Parts: sequence; structure tokens; C-alpha cells
Amino acid sequence: MRRLVAILLGVASVAPAQEKTAIQTSGEEVLIDVVVRDKKGRTVTNLPESAFTVLDEGSPRLIRSFRLVRGTEAVSRADDKTAAPQKLDPIRQIRLVSLIFDRLDQGERAAVRRAATDLMNIELPQNVYVAVFALRNELQAIQGFTNKRELLAQAIEKATGKPSSQFASDSQKLRSDTEQILGPNQDGLQDMFSRLGQQAATASVANGFDLVMARAMIEMISLSERSEMAYEGRSTIWALLGAVRGQSELPGRKAIIYFSEGFAIPQGAEEEFQAVISAANRNNLSFYPIDAHGLTKNSLNAKATEGLSAATAASAMSPSIGIGGPAGLVTPKTEIALSPDLAINANRMNTQDTLAMLADETGGFLTANTNDFTAPLQRVMEEVNTYYEISYVPHIDQYDGKFRHIGVKVDRSDLVVQSRAGYFALPPDMLKTAGLNAYEVPLLRALSDPMPASGVKFESGGMHFRGEGRLETCGFLIDMPFSNVTLRQSKDQNTLIGGLEYVTLIKNVKGAVVKKLQGEMPVELTPGQVPSFRQGRYADLEYFDLPPGYHTVEVAVLDRETGKIGVRRSALFVPQPRAGLAMSSVALIRKWRQREPDASADDPFVFGDKTVTPTLMPKVNKSVSTSLPFYFIVYPDKQNSARPELVIEFDRDGNAKRVATMELGAPDADGRIQYVANAPIEQFDPGNYAVRFVVHQGAEIAEEDFSVNLEP
Repeated sequence: MRRLVAILLGVASVAPAQEKTAIQTSGEEVLIDVVVRDKKGRTVTNLPESAFTVLDEGSPRLIRSFRLVRGTEAVSRADDKTAAPQKLDPIRQIRLVSLIFDRLDQGERAAVRRAATDLMNIELPQNVYVAVFALRNELQAIQGFTNKRELLAQAIEKATGKPSSQFASDSQKLRSDTEQILGPNQDGLQDMFSRLGQQAATASVANGFDLVMARAMIEMISLSERSEMAYEGRSTIWALLGAVRGQSELPGRKAIIYFSEGFAIPQGAEEEFQAVISAANRNNLSFYPIDAHGLTKNSLNAKATEGLSAATAASAMSPSIGIGGPAGLVTPKTEIALSPDLAINANRMNTQDTLAMLADETGGFLTANTNDFTAPLQRVMEEVNTYYEISYVPHIDQYDGKFRHIGVKVDRSDLVVQSRAGYFALPPDMLKTAGLNAYEVPLLRALSDPMPASGVKFESGGMHFRGEGRLETCGFLIDMPFSNVTLRQSKDQNTLIGGLEYVTLIKNVKGAVVKKLQGEMPVELTPGQVPSFRQGRYADLEYFDLPPGYHTVEVAVLDRETGKIGVRRSALFVPQPRAGLAMSSVALIRKWRQREPDASADDPFVFGDKTVTPTLMPKVNKSVSTSLPFYFIVYPDKQNSARPELVIEFDRDGNAKRVATMELGAPDADGRIQYVANAPIEQFDPGNYAVRFVVHQGAEIAEEDFSVNLEP
């Protein structure tokens, strides 16, 4: 993906981002492109602003700006033939068209190559730039954005000249083998489960072994198809998201012409697919998928029909009795247990439906069930150059991360409107600086749920340290044992893969998001590495600046393989900066490690030649630990000559017990006293304690609290 970004950014130097983007940072305007056609498919370009109604979450919104854009000209009164057009700068009003060629067979490659080459034979307008990509489980850039037709022709030839690296699916071979075992499909039953049941009902002991083998084949076929659908579906979704986000900083109207056989959305990837649509809508980009199957005798619904029939058959069978034939021919228990999943996946087998959703919800259109791709491609170029541009203010009261639906209507029933489906409601400045990763979408939805999810166990929290000026330096820590990360065998069967992803929202006392943090950790291990991995922990610490006051830290963590999510909320108080005595938050030390060569000297957890690894574990086993090692930083008052003193108290149910009083040493060159306090715990009974740390420097006082649960 780095290569893609580098190529795309190369265009930015030619065409600076002067146009409006989909969401404006100032004014928070939503900008949408609208194409209107009559029933014969002809573009309608004479509608006035009053003919349009824009809905955001079902509520009408006032149109702030309106114009018809046609090539390098725009008019604000499309219904007035005498209105003088405004000449647009072709460099600043650029149009970007991406050709993405997905996995195609030989016949499909030849057909789409002819159509794409014919399209490049036309004279491209000065402000239209085209790029060429190939999708082979990842997005491969063949040609960066250019309007040089000879370069584009070469790139199209390269992208379509070689077959996909994928070979025929193993499941297809298994299907053929099983078909031979089951014999002719005389009754026209579409799925092998029903045929297996029919054969078993009349089977003799002599051919019972063959049916047992057929049953095993069916299980392997089903597993292979589900795995392949999940793998290809996810890889395609992530590649398309990369193509969209890679153009986020570029100006102008954008289109992706996607030559593909289609793909299925696997279970658990619905939010990732929605993220592609949301990112496209925010970045002024429309998808124009072209189903490379063309005209085919095979129904794209056949696979879905077979899958539904298989699910019905599997759910109707009992794992405790025979199918109806010889003893021992029991239904595959795996398929019975997974019959709900079979039904869900079956409904997604019509891959053309996925392409249709991609087009409909981003303002494009789908070309399917035809071998003539030339006319639709010309129509795409027409829509890239001619459209209505409308902006409005969404009036969002709360940026909760939910998908907000956009609707555009016209006052004539004989017209067809193409526009965008909507966008995710997140603060515009955060989206502009950090973007939105696909994995963040389900996590943001989980954070907006009033009932916190508990599918993943972890600890998280925030700490504060003295910063500069009016802001405090804060640290966010997430702590999770690797034993909570699910691993599964990879497609090549040689490694185990898994991982986790998280999103953190820092909100002020009014509930407004002031910081968004995110991270991910992919895992790929050999079987021999798994035991030691399971003994480790994931600990990530990130620093940022916050103004003083009360904040909440909301964290959602996703287990990549199961799709399970856990949510935690905690409080973070940031004190007012002051010149006098102060102290940082208190952290419990998990371990010490050697300081990294590139560690920053102002890292609060760097202590001499060592680095402190903090922990957020609220429970401590007394049979394992006899003392608690606490770490914090004291910032003494430079104008106060008194030596700072520390008092530590353990409080349980209002009964406080002092465990230490000690004088602190001299500050370092930066005016800090980094301190480690080992508090003895043998004398305390098991239970919950509030540990109070109080620093005195003459009459000045600074204090911090820490909660801990002592277990036997």
C-alpha cells in the first residue's frame, strides 16, 4: 500500500487541493454530487435548485450551494439557458478515474481489455486523469494518474495480459469427486446434502463406505468454500478501502471503474464493507462496477440456492440418528452446528449483489448481464464530467460514529437520481488528520452502545505528567494478555494467524471527543511459537496532550478472528498546571527493561538506563507478591527550599493505615524526582484498598490515589 500512496500523492503536486472536500472542516458542510437521468437513460441538466430536496437522517436540510458542473464550466442556474457559465480552472477542477482489474479468467480479461482500450482511444479532457491497478489479494499500482493515452494503453495490457495467480479452487475438484460418488442428479436436487440423504435412504451396506466418503467430502467442500469466501472477501474489501483512502487528499470528482466477477461479504466483515462506502462518500468518489461475467448461462443465484438448500438439509438432520440408511451414516455434526452460518453465507453467494450495493450507495451504477462494456464506460466518463454539485450543513448534535443516511429527491417522478448513501458522523478535523481505518467502524459502533460489550477482556487507563504551557502530557495504556487473542490456522496450514485492534476516544466533561487513538496488532506464528506467545501480554502506551479537567477514556478492543468486542470506560483527571509542587499519576510497575537506544530522554517512564513497564492490573495476589512497587514523578517547587516528604496510606472502608513516611531525594537536571516506592502488603487482609500518596514540601501539598484489590 505504500507504493499506492506514493503514486497518488505525486498527482497532488500537479493539482493542489483547492476544491471542496466531502466534509468541510470549517462549517462542516457536506458536499454531494448528483446525477439525474430520464427513463431513457439520458442525462438531465436543466433542473433548478428548487427541484431538489436533500435529506440527512430523514430530515430536510437547507441547500447552501448549488451548481451544474459540466467539464471545465459551471452554472448556478442550470434551468436558465442565458446564464453565463463560470470558467473553472481545469487544473484545480480535476477528475480522477481509477481502473481496477480484479481476478479475471482468460475470456473475461480479453473482453474488458478491449472495452478499456477503446475508452482510452478517445481524447481525454485536459482535467481528466486515469490510473490503472490490478487486484491480486492486494492492490497493485500499474500506472499512476496520467492523461497520456499511450501509457494507459500499456498499463491496461499489463493488468489484463496475465492470468490471476490463483489456480482452480480445491473445492471445485472436491465437488467433481463427490458428484461422481453420488451419481447422476436425477431428481434435480441442487445441493449435495439432499442427494446424500436420498442415497443413504436406499443404501446397502455394500455402498455404505462410499457414502461415508461422500459425507467427508461434503464437509471439506463446505469448509473450503467458507474459508475461500472469507479470505477473498476480506482481502478485496481492504484493497478497495486502500484505493479510496489513497485518494482522500486529492481534489475533484473521483470514480473507480471496477472490473470484477464480484465478491461475497463474509460474516464479520459487514462493517468493513460499510467503511468502504462511507470513505468513498466522504471523499467524493463513486464506484462503477462492471460484472466481468457478461452474458452467462449460469445463474449467479445458483450458488446461493444450493447453499440455502444445504443449510435447510443440515439443520433438519439429527446428529444422533442415521440419515435413513445403514447404521453409522450419521449426519456431519459440523454441518448441523454450522447450519445457521451456512444459511447466512448462502444469502451472500450472489456476488453481483455486492457490486450493486457498492454502486448504488456511492452514486455510481452497475454494468451487468451484458457483453457490451463500451457504452457503459462512455456513460461513466459522461457522469464524471457532468453532474449537479450540492452542499448543505448536516446539523450534527453529537459525533457518535453512526452512519448517517443521505437522501436526494427531485420533484419529478419520471427522473432517476444517483447520489451518495451517507457517511459516518465523526469530527471532521479528526477524519482529516487521521482518516478512518476499516477496523475502527465496528469499534466506534460498540462505543456508542449504552450497554458495554464484554467479549474481550483487557485493562486500560490514562495517566498524566507535567507538560509544557497550559497542557498536561498524558499517557494512554492498554494491557491485555495474549491468551485472550484467538488464533486460527492460516490458509497455507503452516502458520497460525490472529490479532487485535482497538479504538480509544478521549472525551471532555461535556462528552465531546477531543482525542481519537487507534492501534492494531496482527499476529502470525509458527506452531512452536504459540506456547511462549500465550504467556505474554500486549501493552501499548501512547502519549498526547490534554487541557486540564475531567475526562473519560472509552476503549473498544476487537479480537480479529472471532469478531468479539470488549469495551471499557474509565476516568482521567488532568490537574491545572501550576508552577509550585506537583506530582504525576501513580503507576504500578510490572517489570523493568533495558532502555531502548532510541528512547526519548523526556519519556516519563525512562529511568536512567532502564524503562519502567507499567501495569493496570487491579488485582494482586498476596501469595505471589509481598510488596507493591509503585512509580511516580514529583515536581518540586523550585522556589521552595524545603525537602519534599512522601506519605503512603492504605484505606479500606474509611480506615486509613499509614505504611511509610520518607524524605525524597534531590531533583534531577530537569527538576524532577523519579521515585519508586515499595509498599509492604503482608500486614493487610485481602480486599479492596485505596492507596493514597501525599507529598509535602513545606506548606505545599500534592497527592494522587491508586486503587488495588489484594487477593489471598
